[in-house]
Amino acid sequence: MQAETDEDEQEDDDEVKKEAAATSSNQYTYSHIQPKMSGLSRRRPANKGNSETADPNNPVNDKLKNNASSASLIDDRSDTKIAYDPEDIVESSRGRKCPLLTLMEEVLLMGLKDKEGYLSFWNDNISYALRGLILMELAMRGKIRMVNDPARKRFDLPDRLIECVDSKMTGETLLDEAIKLIKTDDSHLSVADWIDLLSGETWNLMKMNYQLKQVRERLAKGLVDKGVLKTERKNFLLFDMATHPIQDPTPKRRTAQRILSLLTNRNFIIEYDEKFFPEAAGDKYLRSVCLVCGCCAANVLENVLVDLGFDARDQAFVRVDELLSQYSEYPFADKQPASGIGINLYKEVQKEIEQEHADPLSMEIVAAVINVFWKMDAII
Repeated sequence: MQAETDEDEQEDDDEVKKEAAATSSNQYTYSHIQPKMSGLSRRRPANKGNSETADPNNPVNDKLKNNASSASLIDDRSDTKIAYDPEDIVESSRGRKCPLLTLMEEVLLMGLKDKEGYLSFWNDNISYALRGLILMELAMRGKIRMVNDPARKRFDLPDRLIECVDSKMTGETLLDEAIKLIKTDDSHLSVADWIDLLSGETWNLMKMNYQLKQVRERLAKGLVDKGVLKTERKNFLLFDMATHPIQDPTPKRRTAQRILSLLTNRNFIIEYDEKFFPEAAGDKYLRSVCLVCGCCAANVLENVLVDLGFDARDQAFVRVDELLSQYSEYPFADKQPASGIGINLYKEVQKEIEQEHADPLSMEIVAAVINVFWKMDAII
């Protein structure tokens, strides 16, 4: 009897050992699979072991291939596919379409004395014009637009309300600061109101902190960082002042040539610069129009036209008046220039607006700022 009991206990022990061995074997298997299951894996577009997806005529296979191609990149160094967010690539491509210099920096360069490194002390218009150019730059980058309300058409362009639609930072300090101000303001102010607030020309004490301060100095420091200007300190009788002479004359020379070509040539042809104004940049012709209008409003256009003859200079100013009149409304007016200068400009502007799929509400802001520039003498 005792022997049978011992045999039963021995059999029970053997069964327990077998179960423990099986359990340990399963644990090893799960621990071996777990790292593979915990990582992220991308579904492959085609599976050789699956006849359904291996069929080249299967539409499901084509869809999987398209999804795979839009969700991966091939690393040239290792020839491996890397997961990425397609929206990041879209944003980076948009960033590459912007020239190295903003409209504000180009206008500042036109007014800056090459060797002295400072602006004219008697120029009171440039500060106000720079604030309008900030709104122009944001509109062409797709950051702001008019509030989409059909009732807005009852008001003039400068009196229409604007809103922020893309609050992602641009890397330009002044533009980013303006984006934050427009984004955090819930009242949806008009174009003219925003130019006044950014300039500090307001009696509203609640909006005094909206003023962008030291805009010219900050733009000059940005040009120093981009290698266009350099910083020096000069003594002006009783005090020292930081000045920013020209270090690389190429961008200023190319910008002046673009302005002269727009105001003097029968056909406006842009000479591209791979570093500062590449051919891949967006809104090239419209940017040139905004540049000329901004230079006129900032009272620095004469610096560009100083080498022209008397008649050519007068004709250039007549052409500027035509541009201010034509592009101060939206849709832009199809007016043939009476001066016979830049007869291809309107077609080129319309072509790039269609190709870039520009938002009409953003283009309204560009026209509104030009409208403010056109009436700037009465405002100031």
